[in-house]
Amino acid sequence: MKLPDCKDHAVRVIHPRPGGDRTPSTTRPEYVIHDSTREFTIKQQKAGVGYFGQVRVRLVDGPGLVTWQADPLDHSSLQPGSSDDDEFIAAALAGAADGQRLAGEAGADNAGWSIEVVHVQVNHTDIEQSAVRAAAALAVASAFGVGERTELSFDGGWIARCKITEP
Repeated sequence: MKLPDCKDHAVRVIHPRPGGDRTPSTTRPEYVIHDSTREFTIKQQKAGVGYFGQVRVRLVDGPGLVTWQADPLDHSSLQPGSSDDDEFIAAALAGAADGQRLAGEAGADNAGWSIEVVHVQVNHTDIEQSAVRAAAALAVASAFGVGERTELSFDGGWIARCKITEP
């Protein structure tokens, strides 16, 4: 299958820094592109509270499943089996499923694609479930080429949604 064309206007490629660090230097949300892999980072503060979520997803041929496929040797990613990590992994998986639905609502043809969650960045200070879930959803929307039709919103927690357009 051919990957969808990415039509995001707010996209930039992040090249690894010396030492392999791919962490964005900016504090604003952004899309990261690499082949069929997309990443979205939320690093925000609201009322003095830090919110962090950084999720990388990959599109693969498949029946529409969302699966965890992070490298178990990647210590910069959360890993299943740790009571501290499991709730955020569940949020990333739920967010990827949200993103698949959101991409369809935004006009993407998402049939025949499964989503693999391949990385959820470790950040023990500010990681927050709604930020992880929204970051996963927006990464998936970007992977389907409809990132410009979605937006990040805050209403007691971070939410990914289709942009509201005025007629």
